[in-house]
Formats: sequence, C-alpha cells, structure tokens
Amino acid sequence: PGAAGLDPAVVHAALFEQMVVGHGQMALMFLGRLENPQTGRREEPEPLGAKVFIDQLEMLSAKTRGNLSEREAALLQQTIVATQAAFVEVMQAAGASE
Repeated sequence: PGAAGLDPAVVHAALFEQMVVGHGQMALMFLGRLENPQTGRREEPEPLGAKVFIDQLEMLSAKTRGNLSEREAALLQQTIVATQAAFVEVMQAAGASE
C-alpha cells in the first residue's frame, strides 16, 4: 500500500482514466461540443487546440499498447474514436460553410 494506504495500482488506474477523460473533454471543448467551465458556454471551435489533445490520446495508445487493462484500453479507444469523429464533423461543417 502507498502512503495513504491505497494500492498504487488502483491509484494509477484511476489517474489514467481521469487523464483520458480529461483529454477527451478538452478536445470536445475545443471543438465547441462541451461548455467551457470558465465561461459556462460553448466556444467557437478551435480544431488545432483539439488536435493537440487527440494527438496526445493517440500517443498514449501507441506507448501503452499491451500494458493496459481491458477497461483502460476500451476507454482510451472509445475516447479517441469519439474525439476523432467530432473533429471530422467540425472540419466538414467548416468546409461546408466556406
């Protein structure tokens, strides 16, 4: 057990999930799909900002391949797919409006 009496593996799993969810939320916020917690409203899409978080999720997937639990791998993959799909939709909408 760690200093707080918690199993480090459990803590690491929770932190990993929190990081993946956080990166997914940030990507969706930059895509205008989630409210900005500071302003309470959805901002105009900033695809380049979203791409940073999506790229980081893809990097995590590549660097952790074979080292995640099924639950962690599924969460990571689902988050990547959802954020990529939202990114494509925003880019297509931007192309259609131009």
